[in-house]
Amino acid sequence: MDKTYSIDSDNIITACYRELKDESSFKASDHALVFVARGWMHVAIDGNPVATVGEDECVFIRRDHRLSLIKYPSAETGFHMSIVLFFPRKFLFDYFRSLKPGEVPSNVHRSPDSILKISRTAALSSLFESFRPYWLSGVRPDHEWLMMKVTEGLRIVLSADPNTSASLFDFTARWRRDILEFMEQNFMYDLTMEEFALYTGRSLATFKRDFSKISDMTPQRWLTARRLKAAHQRLLCSTDPVNVIMADVGFRNFSHFSKIYRERYGCSPRATRISTAPTISKQSTEIQQI
Repeated sequence: MDKTYSIDSDNIITACYRELKDESSFKASDHALVFVARGWMHVAIDGNPVATVGEDECVFIRRDHRLSLIKYPSAETGFHMSIVLFFPRKFLFDYFRSLKPGEVPSNVHRSPDSILKISRTAALSSLFESFRPYWLSGVRPDHEWLMMKVTEGLRIVLSADPNTSASLFDFTARWRRDILEFMEQNFMYDLTMEEFALYTGRSLATFKRDFSKISDMTPQRWLTARRLKAAHQRLLCSTDPVNVIMADVGFRNFSHFSKIYRERYGCSPRATRISTAPTISKQSTEIQQI
């Protein structure tokens, strides 16, 4: 009888244990690092076989492809164990913005290959060995620990081939023609209009002109309105502190936030929180009783 065990956490890590051959296929919208601890795996991208990953081997796979993974158990142990570590766009964006000018890889070239084999190193062994206690116990890693592992994985990929930075830190091509999609995904960040233009592949003038074709508001007014909407929804549906919500949606000054929130919704953020507190508390109690 086949035994199956897997861990999925925050859409960042997928760990798999199986005693029989298994095939999975999915759209990989994020870059991924695939490691086989036991057994082996066939990898196909967009229907084309591209690699066989053996035991203790690792590959980096670029985003925006249809992946097919065929997993085979080890002849020695009788089971297959592998892990897929994804690099979310938000994480890559934050990491890139944290780099100092001299730390940004230069003179890099985007590889035509969608997959890269990563040589075995002490850092690679240490990274995936650290997941072993979670495999054995069945406990899901917490988000903070997981993000440290994603950072380790990213540094390993960049160290293996600096040219991967051309793909990892490409924030323009995917959204070049879709300003609103990019702003929806990034409105909470402290970005200037110049940066929004840059990351959507436009000059500031072109960005503003293109934006006027899809909205009656200016980009800055749209951004403010979107942040207010997000703050209002959080105030209505969560118990998070007002100042935490304010920061999470992209505001930095509480007086300014309170003023424009009142203009938009007719009361202060704290008044909204107070008016919804009994309802939220009741819902929380009912959930705990279920």
